[in-house]
Amino acid sequence: MASMNGWAKGMNNVAKSNELGADTLRNAVNVDISDGGKVSRRKGHALVTALTGAHSLWADSTGNAYFVHGNALKKLLSGGIAQNLGSVSANGNHMSYVEVNGEIFFSCATCNGKVSDGKIQPWGIETPSNPPAIGATTGILNAGTYHAAVTYLLADGRESGASALSKVTLNNVGGISVLGMPTPVSPLVTKKRLYLSTADGEELFLANEMGATGQFAVIGSPAIGHELRSQYITSPQFSKCLAEVNGRIFMVSASSPKTVSYTEALDFDHVDSRKNFYQFPSDVTLIAATKTGLYVCADKTYFIASAGMDDATQSEVFDYIGIANTAQLIPSTHEYIWMTGRGAVIGREGGQAELLSASSLATGSMTNAASMVREQDGIRQFVVVGNQTEGSSVQAGSYAEAEIIRRSN
Repeated sequence: MASMNGWAKGMNNVAKSNELGADTLRNAVNVDISDGGKVSRRKGHALVTALTGAHSLWADSTGNAYFVHGNALKKLLSGGIAQNLGSVSANGNHMSYVEVNGEIFFSCATCNGKVSDGKIQPWGIETPSNPPAIGATTGILNAGTYHAAVTYLLADGRESGASALSKVTLNNVGGISVLGMPTPVSPLVTKKRLYLSTADGEELFLANEMGATGQFAVIGSPAIGHELRSQYITSPQFSKCLAEVNGRIFMVSASSPKTVSYTEALDFDHVDSRKNFYQFPSDVTLIAATKTGLYVCADKTYFIASAGMDDATQSEVFDYIGIANTAQLIPSTHEYIWMTGRGAVIGREGGQAELLSASSLATGSMTNAASMVREQDGIRQFVVVGNQTEGSSVQAGSYAEAEIIRRSN
């Protein structure tokens, strides 16, 4: 009887059966394989907490786990206790997360926010929903056409993007009467600012500041405050993917999935709608960040070096794409791993991505996928589960689960 010394080359579901060597497995179910090819029984799993319909499980750098249950964001504590952090309007949509400076930013197709000091906080600042209503009155303003806009202000001094513009024409010297102002929904808004242009001018300047519920004002002389700086600023959009690089958070818009937008540098509440975005030919399935660049999977896989910077450059990496919701940071590195229909890919710095097990393991396409990087007993594994849309011998029974890659560093 021949002895079995291990299967050092792991699984191979591509080659014909008569082409497999003695060091290769056709399939491996519920086992772990070491770097040397030794097989051991997988330890299995135990129920942590029983919550029907929970989804979007994710862990931060300290090991804290977050997930969505119903319309609540919860944190998983020791002993399987689920701590309710607060309500979110997820409505069954998959939640994405990114950790920046100890805060957890989250977003899906119907909501976003952040976890700061253990509490859910708004992400972004509410933008006024409509422009101020203005008309002509008496004053010493020069004749001409004036434009007005309003912003909201938080107690800490952060200012929102500006409303749409309203205008009024003074046929003679006069003033401007503010007949109505938008009312903020957020209780965090403490003040409103009214900005007004010069006669027939383009720039707007601060003309009046009032309380959050203020509605009326009369501007009888030229505005002499600072210039409006947030005219084209918006809050972060509801997004299906998040990543952070170069001091900016990148987002795949849920309403416009061909677009990857990003925040201002070190200002995660503001997005400049004129320039802070990249457009792609088809819907973006995932994004993943290295230390200085961003991988984007759309019609192809791209790498944007110096993403968000003035000297950013874009290059093609692969002519195929990643499977949505499978990107995971490899612990103790700045590299991400994600699944494609041709197997797992590691995205390295500078766009040097590596397709793993290309000639030995084909997974096919998946929907409703989820993934994790698992480290236990000296073995590091990338585990992906999902509904397969095309056949593959990785699939076992009614689920698709396989050890895709083993790494010792």
